[in-house]
Amino acid sequence: MQERKENGSVLRIAYYVLRNSLYAIRNTQYVWLAAILVAAVLAGCANSGEETAVTPSPPPPTAEPIPDAISAADQDFIVIATDAPNPPFTLFNQFGEVDGFDANLLAVIMEQAQLDYELIVTPYQGVLDNIAANGSRDFDAVMVNLAIPEKPREGIAYTEPYIEVGQVLVVLADEREIKSADDVRPEMRIGAVANSFGAKTAIGLDGMNENNLFLYENGAQALQALLDEELRGVIVEDYIADFYTQTLPQHLKIVGGDGRAAWITNKAYAIALSKEDETLLQRLNEAITAVRQTGQVEQYTAAWLIPDDVLDPGEPRVATGSDEFVIGILGDLSDLDPAAASDLINWEVKSNVMSGLYRLTDDNQIVPLLAADMPAISEDGLEYTIPLRTGLIFPDGRAFTANDVKWSIDRSRSLGNFLINGILKDADENNFADEDAVQVIDASTVKFVLQEPASYFPSILATPPYFPISQDCFAAAWDLESSCGGIGPYTIVNWQQGDALVLQANPDWPGQPVPAFANVTLRFYEDAASMRRTLENFGSIDLAWTGLPYSDYTALQTVDSDGDGAPDFQPWTGPAAFKSYVIFNQDSKPWDRKLIRQAANLALDREALAQDVFGGQRAPLLSPVPDAVPGHAPVFPPRDLEQAKSLLRLEGYTEAVPLPVELWFVNDGRYSANEEAYANAIKAQLEETGVFQVELFSAPFEQFRAQIAECNYPMYLLGWPSPGRPTSYMDASAWTDFFVTSNSFCPNYDSPQMAKLVQDSREELDPAARTELLSQMQTLWAEDLPTMDLLQQPRFAISQNGVTDVRIDALGLLHYEFLAKEIGE
Repeated sequence: MQERKENGSVLRIAYYVLRNSLYAIRNTQYVWLAAILVAAVLAGCANSGEETAVTPSPPPPTAEPIPDAISAADQDFIVIATDAPNPPFTLFNQFGEVDGFDANLLAVIMEQAQLDYELIVTPYQGVLDNIAANGSRDFDAVMVNLAIPEKPREGIAYTEPYIEVGQVLVVLADEREIKSADDVRPEMRIGAVANSFGAKTAIGLDGMNENNLFLYENGAQALQALLDEELRGVIVEDYIADFYTQTLPQHLKIVGGDGRAAWITNKAYAIALSKEDETLLQRLNEAITAVRQTGQVEQYTAAWLIPDDVLDPGEPRVATGSDEFVIGILGDLSDLDPAAASDLINWEVKSNVMSGLYRLTDDNQIVPLLAADMPAISEDGLEYTIPLRTGLIFPDGRAFTANDVKWSIDRSRSLGNFLINGILKDADENNFADEDAVQVIDASTVKFVLQEPASYFPSILATPPYFPISQDCFAAAWDLESSCGGIGPYTIVNWQQGDALVLQANPDWPGQPVPAFANVTLRFYEDAASMRRTLENFGSIDLAWTGLPYSDYTALQTVDSDGDGAPDFQPWTGPAAFKSYVIFNQDSKPWDRKLIRQAANLALDREALAQDVFGGQRAPLLSPVPDAVPGHAPVFPPRDLEQAKSLLRLEGYTEAVPLPVELWFVNDGRYSANEEAYANAIKAQLEETGVFQVELFSAPFEQFRAQIAECNYPMYLLGWPSPGRPTSYMDASAWTDFFVTSNSFCPNYDSPQMAKLVQDSREELDPAARTELLSQMQTLWAEDLPTMDLLQQPRFAISQNGVTDVRIDALGLLHYEFLAKEIGE
């Protein structure tokens, strides 16, 4: 008994020596050092041999006796117990130190209280009893994620809470039935974290039982299940709920009220200490109050208690705001580099965040924008000298000058852009425009030198490869992911690749009109069903645009969800940006005979093809040039079977002497899902003459392209331009010249008269005279049929009913500056 008492005294002395040593060296968190010292003392005590027995010497008379309990207020040093690991509250870092929310917040509180401390890791059980013992306790306080109980244990006091946590109910942003936890019913699936206070809170709700409570590893997983519509709600800590609902306000919301009003249950967490340590309690309370006022608790909460999980929210679930316009697009934005290849999405975006010297207006006119006026053109039509606007700046602050025009176009040239290298001077014929093809005359004047006359060159200057950009922002090499933009109606705020592009109106854009909306957002969808659902169910896009299936376009026009007799959605149609046509190989029989080509053209009913095959998605095309393109002339005759038969008789073909022909079509869905039905409809109409006997053949496009390059197909059905791409520039020649100046598709059409008209139209600068030349070209086209154009397909979109203005040009590009909608009160 006496031996045990002596050993106990040794341990107490060792403890206080260690404690005061730690105090002296002010080393507050090196628990490993404490462990080594304690181990050394214990090792000495454990050896009971007399030769190593330690008999403590009494302190010298002048020394202050060691009391049973040392006041923290007197010492400025305390020992605090914690339990670790208990992540994220306590854990060990790579150096063996205690880390985590509790450890870091404790350090701040102790600094504020001007207390040094030792953090002892010990099992939580029994610590409060030890502290309550007061006279013989080993710890001054304990911080172990400890909630203040309604009735504190005898001898224990709690500080002011260093954090208060409420359990709240999170639902989807469009949830209308659940307005608070009181609305939860037994059939509703509710999620919570396993073994958490949130799970206990959930079970305590009137409408809850174990059958409709689903448990998850952490709050983020539960919230993801909610976003995936596997749950109706999640009960979780308020700080987790606040983080994710503030991050995803269009997807999630907290119900039950604002702030603390939404708390279903709550707990306050504090430091426990002896009730006798009133001075220490006051000191800690003052420190905790001061720390909470600095916002550091929130900082450590964000750093340690918010899960790292990134949620996949899916489509937004709330209607768009009054200060923004949101466009839904099926597909993705490939790049924002003006030198890159074209597609309908990236050229549209570039045309709204950059501009050229000239701009294609919504009504398909070419007007000066960064240029101060239309160009001065040399007599030979090869040199275009253009004055520039002054005082313009790029979004990065760089001033716009002629040097930027040259640098930008030289950059596109070196990167191999065909609209640069195929148009500008190339004296050495190396397929790259010459260095002097773009010349800086002075800071506000630039000159272009062309390979050959092109009276439509201002239209080409209105395309992205010619857009001036800041050399201080863009790289000279490919910069596909750049968010620099240029001088457009909008600037780029944020590009979340694969998800969204956020734009803001550019106050320095010199064009008109001033954008109607300060904020425009493009949301990109992987599937049409998600885009339609976002529009129809949530109203979280204002306009469903590129990629919208025609079936959705027509179906949504009849939706009347509130039964008021007015459709919920507004359809919009733009000019045609695609055409389908037949090419005859005019070196092969019977298509070498003009009258037989004309007979085929007369046998076709374009209106019936548009309606019966495409349900109105396409429209008849009576020219090689779509209706909205300036210079269009409707030159193809209406269907006339009798005239077709008459022409065939002139060539020696009758019902008694039929004419067998082949028609090839692309069968891989490149142009439409209806190509087989389209080919069959053409076959049926031709065979109504009683003379044509059509045999159909098909192939996937890659095989098809290889065969037509070798002129192996006599008659075949194609589309222009390539799906998803605009024509190269806005002019009738973009729809015609390729087919009569190139033999890439093997029409084998040779007409000196057509060649002269093409050349004359390229050289003619007078608009009226050029329009007449284009009309003559199309008239000759209807006679010779280098292509037999059939149908044109307009761009179409559908919007919320409040949208009042949508404008699409004949390249098929949407002009964001005109977008408008009614603003509800």
